[in-house]
This record gives sequence, C-alpha cells and structure tokens, in this order.
Amino acid sequence: MKTNLRMRALSAVVLAALILTGCGGGGPLRLVFPRIYVDVDKEGFPTVAGISPAMLSFFGVDPNQLKINPATVQQLTDSNLQHVELLFRNDGLYWWANGKSLVPLTWNDESFDNTKDLIGNFVQMDEATRGILNNVLLPTVRSMEQNVIIRFPIKDGQSEIPLRPMGGPLPEPGTTVDPSLIGGVRLTFDDAGVPSIAGVSFSEIAKLAGADLNSAQLPPDTVQQLQKAGIQHVTMRTTPEGIKIWSNNKPLPTLRWSEETLTNTADTLASLQLIEPALGTVIKQFLPYLNRADVDLVLKFPTGGAAPIPEPAR
Repeated sequence: MKTNLRMRALSAVVLAALILTGCGGGGPLRLVFPRIYVDVDKEGFPTVAGISPAMLSFFGVDPNQLKINPATVQQLTDSNLQHVELLFRNDGLYWWANGKSLVPLTWNDESFDNTKDLIGNFVQMDEATRGILNNVLLPTVRSMEQNVIIRFPIKDGQSEIPLRPMGGPLPEPGTTVDPSLIGGVRLTFDDAGVPSIAGVSFSEIAKLAGADLNSAQLPPDTVQQLQKAGIQHVTMRTTPEGIKIWSNNKPLPTLRWSEETLTNTADTLASLQLIEPALGTVIKQFLPYLNRADVDLVLKFPTGGAAPIPEPAR
C-alpha cells in the first residue's frame, strides 16, 4: 500500500513537472513566486514566511536544525548587515547585501547541463532516479523564479536600510578593460594527490623551504574519483567578464562581475566582523581590480592512460 502511494506521489510530481516545463508545447513556462521572508532573531531562530519556530515544531520541523549560532548573528548585527537577498532565475543566482548587488553566479543552457553532468559523475544514482532528476526535476527548477530575503536584527542606532524593489534591474556584465596583470599557474597532481609546479614536486619544495605544504595536497580517493569521472584538468580564468571555469574543455557557470559588483562585494566582505580585519583590508584593496587580471589557473590530474583532452582555448 505504501509503495503504491509513493508511486502515485512520484507520478504526480513527474506529471506536474512535465506540464511546468512545457513538454511538447514549445518553450517552457516561467513561474515567478512571491518573495519569501526569513527573519532571524537574536538567538538565531528563523521565522520563515511568517511561520514561527513554535509553529515549525508543531509541523514536526526541529527549529534547532535551522538555527544560526547566536554569536554569528551578533557579529552580523554589529557589521550592520540588515538583510541578504537571494534570487534564483533560469540564468543564474543573484544576491544582494543591504540592497547592494554582489557578484552573481550565472549560467546558460550549456554550462548548466555540463554542471548537471559533472554532479552526476560524483553522486551515485540509479538510472531511473538520474533520468527523473536530469530530465524532469532540474528543468522544472529552472522554470521557477524564487526570491528570498533573509533579515537580521538591526543594530541599535542604525537606520533601517530599504529592500531592493522586487522586479528591479539586475546587475549588468562588466565592460572590457585592458589587463594590468597577466599570468598563469599550472599544478599537476600525481596519483597520491601531491601537486607539482614546473616539474618540481611540492614535497621537494617543502623540504627545501622547511615549510608544511600538506594543505595543498588532494586525498588519493579524490584523485581516483576525478580519474574515474574522466576529469583530466580544471581551468579557472579571470576575464573582464568574470571568473570562467572549465571541467576539461566544457564550460561551467561563471562568477560574472562588473566594477560595481566587485566593489560592493569587497566592501561587504571587508565590513563583516566574521573575518579578520587584516584579511578584510586585503579584500577591499585588491578584489575590485580582479576584472583587470588575465590569469589562468590549471589543475591537471592523472589520466590513467586515457586519450588527452585539449584544454580550453584562450
């Protein structure tokens, strides 16, 4: 009986998803949901869409699982971080802090599908579950637009900062600028996860420098997983548009910045009492100029004898 109920529920979800994604009917539907407000109190307990922690308990949800450390809430309050906004759309994940736009994570159909395939290589699923996830549930998620506002207590003496108007403009991509820094770093990992640069192993560098470089190593199991997934190299490249990432030669989502979002992100991070003041100073000084860097970071992994895959062209 329970099995039949689960099958009916799954069938209903799949049917609804097929309708939402417009299968057989041209372009997908677009669903824009009302904003969800999450109000965090001084003790770190959230009230979600007007549902208090007590009501969450009534519905069988443990509010302690959603609780934020009170010390963290106090640090955010002291930093005058009044609200964070998240907006999930079919082209990316956008966020704002106190109404100021931060660097968004954006994608297109190709990079979204590549990410989906990449996750599938690392998460074990049976074929039926994989098919429903890839062909029904994820396309459905992309057809929905959801806006979430997380509000924190306002610091005494501070004026309330207004929220971004819903439906307001999104941050524009950056314009082309001449690079002031050009460079590249290539790290080659062996089967044990030890990297080398220019043919010199980090083990040798550690001995010569008398430094502990173990944090740069990858666990051998991770290297085996990468090899099993056929990932020969990962490339990260800074451009005027943002940080572009490739798995082998397949593009993944982009951290798409502009001068405005880089400056806003640097100012926001530097103002947070969650990080060390010295690090905040470095972030504020250098982060706004990342769009002027033309730097490649290539991580190469053992191929296990497979045919080499070309790196993405510059």
